[in-house]
Amino acid sequence: MENREITLADFFLDVLSKSQDKGAKQMAERIKAAVKSPEILELVNICVINALGFKSKISSKTVDDAIDGIISFVHAEIDSSSLSDDDKEKEKNSYKQFAKSLGKILKENLRAEQQLI
Repeated sequence: MENREITLADFFLDVLSKSQDKGAKQMAERIKAAVKSPEILELVNICVINALGFKSKISSKTVDDAIDGIISFVHAEIDSSSLSDDDKEKEKNSYKQFAKSLGKILKENLRAEQQLI
């Protein structure tokens, strides 16, 4: 059992996992698996806080570490897929470029809202 405080992200994922929609349940389970990293959990929590109309601060390094953690998580899922080795590498490179671009945009938006420290 994890020894940490419950966050808004935990409540959000709990509600999502109880949804009648199968896709929402699967998404909640995948997010729960990815948020084992404290940096990813903090980033998800900031996103939930922002979605509720509030603001909280997060460090640039935490965002970078969270994006790297998400990339590692997705790469592990790709590695366990039935794709050919060549297709796995293509998928991993494509996802890494996408995630790094998303991280850059996220940091720009957080900086513009004075939430990036």
